[in-house]
Amino acid sequence: MPNQNFLILFRLPVALALGIAISVLSLKAPGIWINPESSSIWQRGAFTHSVMWILSLAVMGLLSKENLATYGFTKGDFRLTGGIFLWIIPTAILSTLGFIVSRSGVELKGGFGFSPFQTIIFVWIYATASEEIFTRGLLQSYLIPLTKFGIDLSKGLRLSLPVIFSGLYFGMMHIVAVKKMGPPVLVFSTALGLVAGYYREKTGSLIPALIIHALFNIGGSLPMWLLSWMT
Repeated sequence: MPNQNFLILFRLPVALALGIAISVLSLKAPGIWINPESSSIWQRGAFTHSVMWILSLAVMGLLSKENLATYGFTKGDFRLTGGIFLWIIPTAILSTLGFIVSRSGVELKGGFGFSPFQTIIFVWIYATASEEIFTRGLLQSYLIPLTKFGIDLSKGLRLSLPVIFSGLYFGMMHIVAVKKMGPPVLVFSTALGLVAGYYREKTGSLIPALIIHALFNIGGSLPMWLLSWMT
C-alpha cells in the first residue's frame, strides 16, 4: 500500500511540471509567432489561450487514447438548476462596491482595458473555456487517482487534493494580472478555482465549471458597465 500511494502521489509533481510547461509555452508563443509591437493585448491573450487549449487537448488525447470523457467532456451527473447562477453574486457585489468606491474619488487598479465587446468574446467565453480545459480538464482530471486524499471542511463538504491543486494552480496563473488588478485577483481566482473544481469533481463534467467561471467573470464586469451607463 505505501508503494502504491507513492506511485499515485507521484502524479502531483508530474501534473505541476505539465502545468508549468504548458503555461510557459502558452505565454511565450505570442512573442514567437506574432509581433508584440503591432498586436493588441487581447490579440496576444487570444493567441496565448489558443496555444493553452490546443496543447491541453493534445496531452489529453495522448493520455486517454482519445477517450476525453475522463477529462470532463461529458454531461456526467450535471443537471442545470437555477441555483448555479447564484455564483454571479460574489463578484457582482465586489464590482458594485468597486464602482461606488471609484465614484468617491478613490483610484482603483483597473482591468486590462478591453472594450465591452472584447470582454464578452475573450474574457467571458474564450478565456473561460481555454482555462477550464487546461486546469479542470487536464490537470485536475489527471489527478483523479488522488481524490481519496483531501480536507473535510464540514459534514458533506470535502475538498479533494485534485480540487485543491487545480484551485491553487489556477490562482497562481493569475499572478501576471497582479500588476494590473492588484493582489486581490489572486484570492478571487483561487476561490473560483476551488468552486469550479468542486463542481467538476462532483458531477464528473466540465460544464458546471465552465458556467461558474463565466458567471464569476460576468459578475465582475457587467454591474460596473450598467452602473456607469445609468449614471
